[in-house]
Amino acid sequence: MERGIITISENGAVTIPTVPVWMTQQEMSDAFNVFGCDIRRAIRAIYKNMELLESDTIRYVRQDNGISYDVYSLEMVIAVAFKLRTKESMAFRRFVMGRLNANGSKPINLFFSLSPSRGKRAGN
Repeated sequence: MERGIITISENGAVTIPTVPVWMTQQEMSDAFNVFGCDIRRAIRAIYKNMELLESDTIRYVRQDNGISYDVYSLEMVIAVAFKLRTKESMAFRRFVMGRLNANGSKPINLFFSLSPSRGKRAGN
């Protein structure tokens, strides 16, 4: 699986690769300058609140040398960035919002697909 990781420099410059972004928890931890437990807590909260689905955002990767690990999609990386409050996560959020606003007057088509149970909370 060819995958890229996002990097954020000390001055807040965000670099996104041209290949699909899939990052490990440790890579997110390094990019956003937080401990691994903060990344795990954010991911757990995202899944618990059904903001994203595991089936859409996580892949299990096995390398030829026998090493295997979980990687998370760009959608999860963005969601995690919005759960954190570090200089790096704020720089990344500004980058994402800047890319969305870069269209100027062009309309942005965002399609969301909610299953009937996905948008409901317990007790509703």
